[in-house]
Amino acid sequence: NIEDGTGQAIFKRLVEKADVVVESFAVGYLASLGLDYPALRKINPRLVMSSITPFGQKGPLSGYKATDINIMAMSGYMQLIGEPDQPPLVLGGEQSFYPGAQYAAAGTVAALFYRDATSGKGQHVDVSMQEAMITFYHEQMPVAMWNKTKENVSRVGVMDAMVTPCGLYPCKDGWISLCVVTPLEWDTLAQWMHEVTGNDEVLKEEYKGGLIDRMPVRDMVNVMVIEFTDRLTGRELFLEGQKRKLVVMPVNDAPTLLEDAQLNSRGFWVELDHPVVGKMKYPKGALYSDAIGAPRKAAPLLGEDNERIYCDELGYSKEDLAVLRTTGVI
Repeated sequence: NIEDGTGQAIFKRLVEKADVVVESFAVGYLASLGLDYPALRKINPRLVMSSITPFGQKGPLSGYKATDINIMAMSGYMQLIGEPDQPPLVLGGEQSFYPGAQYAAAGTVAALFYRDATSGKGQHVDVSMQEAMITFYHEQMPVAMWNKTKENVSRVGVMDAMVTPCGLYPCKDGWISLCVVTPLEWDTLAQWMHEVTGNDEVLKEEYKGGLIDRMPVRDMVNVMVIEFTDRLTGRELFLEGQKRKLVVMPVNDAPTLLEDAQLNSRGFWVELDHPVVGKMKYPKGALYSDAIGAPRKAAPLLGEDNERIYCDELGYSKEDLAVLRTTGVI
């Protein structure tokens, strides 16, 4: 409890030994307690402090609070998500938190490297979630398009705005993702579609060419693709697509992800025993090297490592720890 005098004293002792402090409090909160970066830097000049807030430490919105959907909206990202004639949609899974976290991680590592390579002094890393989310646009970045053409890029639904056919299409048992770019890929897909549907229209010259050549007739192309994909399952489309060297893949859900042969062959799923929820499969992570192993235990419970930190690192006794718990300091 950093609002408690004893809690502040413990926190400052931790800061003395720390390389990094990561915080996401409202701007000004730590300063009101005398625990902002200028104050902590006096305790430990080598300290790197990373602050992750909705709009950063400065500016007219710096003191504002925001949730994931607010950040998605304020970044302009939501204007790209959804159907053209429907309201904007938010990405699932609180996606705006991840760019901010990634920038904070990269900025923290860079600050540590700079510290050790130069003066030995730390610095304050200021991350705005709004700014981080803006940088996660793809090539159709709305601001760039507006600067260049004064076109206000908006929603195109489940289809790509610049390539046809490219998007999500319904199949017998769900949805598949499909994208055709080169003239050869289109010819291959058109022949396959003709074999399945018997539709001669798909073989006409007006649909041939590269990724942008079919844009004027994209609606008709998508109708013909749906007529084709609707007749097959996701797995049938995936397997036959691979044989024909076409990028066709199913839209996975949780059960299919857990059974995914590719993920399981790489040991991506690791079963761990959690003291509250029991045995569960956890993602190993996307980094593989001799120095990075699979997680050996589930995420710690709140306060699980208190004894190791407060007693082993700071020298408190177990009796002291019990008092700190009872008084609500930790």
